[in-house]
Amino acid sequence: MINLKIKTPVWTGDIDTKSSLLQSTGIIGSLRWWTEAILRGIGKYSCDPASDERCPKEINDQKHYCASCLIFGATGMRRLFRLELNGGTKVFDGRALNIKPDGRNRGWYLGSGLMGDIKLNIVPLDESFDESLVLVPLTVAAKWGGIGAKTQHGYGVVEMENDLNIDFEKFSNLIESILNNQRLSKLGLGLRIGNNDRLPDLKKMFFAKVHFEVTDNDWWKQVDGIKPDNQRNYRGHVNDQRMINWVKTDSVPIAPAIKNWLRFDSGQNLWKTNDQNRNREIENWLFGTIRNTKTASKINISCAYKVNDNLWEFRIWGWIPKDELPEGFDRDRFLDNLKEVNLKGVLDRSESLTVPWNELLGNQTNNHKLKVWREFKSSRDTVKPHESDISNYIQSLLGGEEQ
Repeated sequence: MINLKIKTPVWTGDIDTKSSLLQSTGIIGSLRWWTEAILRGIGKYSCDPASDERCPKEINDQKHYCASCLIFGATGMRRLFRLELNGGTKVFDGRALNIKPDGRNRGWYLGSGLMGDIKLNIVPLDESFDESLVLVPLTVAAKWGGIGAKTQHGYGVVEMENDLNIDFEKFSNLIESILNNQRLSKLGLGLRIGNNDRLPDLKKMFFAKVHFEVTDNDWWKQVDGIKPDNQRNYRGHVNDQRMINWVKTDSVPIAPAIKNWLRFDSGQNLWKTNDQNRNREIENWLFGTIRNTKTASKINISCAYKVNDNLWEFRIWGWIPKDELPEGFDRDRFLDNLKEVNLKGVLDRSESLTVPWNELLGNQTNNHKLKVWREFKSSRDTVKPHESDISNYIQSLLGGEEQ
């Protein structure tokens, strides 16, 4: 039994786009996404199960499945395990909050989500299954990203309360045994191979944690989008019982404030070069859009969550591919800028930029600084810079911030 403490609301959601019950399908889907990213990172092909290219693929009258489908299942293929989940309570009742930072008319809609504790039981359904196949992606997600849906809006930070010694080598060996040609031949199946370039890959992801201190427990009332604005006739949410219930969980939805600055305000200087954003191509590619072809955000910003009495933390993480980038977008420049502006609070470049933390999070917050940055084979990584062995890198992610 795995115990998960929810640090920021988890969104699992049902067909009515609500999140009043803990749903195993939402958690399994999230675990599959992380597993796919890890598998691609170690050179194994994983299809996009939401696309027309999903498994199985018929080749010479034989069904071929990718690595992730052999674990999580697909048409004609049973999943190797079952998850039993219980726990979690709704943060608030009623409609979603509409948080509108300065300058926004439409805002970000944030539904209730779940808080509390989750008990997760992993039940094998096949003799080839071992719980490490779930624990590795779950641990990476818990320590560096999030689980469930809508992580780009701040949901899904959890903490594993079990003291587990996760071994990536065991995971890697299990994958090899599942993909073994002799095993697949006995099942009458083939192993599907392909190109992972356009899909999330752990080698092309980054993970950052930012700390800040607070001088008053009511600091959240000054967060952009939560505080009222008389000039805009915007009442904000400082007296909204839904927001009050949210803050009682020791988390605060700051993602709209930071995303608004990064996408629409002076934070554009981190990713925008001169006029290179024709037809908002870079913006929509980086932050997502629902217009025309739906594009998911490549940047996730968590809610702030409490570390101790006056110390809070939030996460910035995402997947930035290295190939087929929008014209004018410089991947390394963007990541260099994102790290530098969070590390020093200022961008020491010709376009000198300072994060307006007091405008975004309020003047009762201070000492905002980058705590850790993780990125494979990169000088930006603050724990294992230039680590070129993917197995060593993933093992260090599993170990936490000091390994």
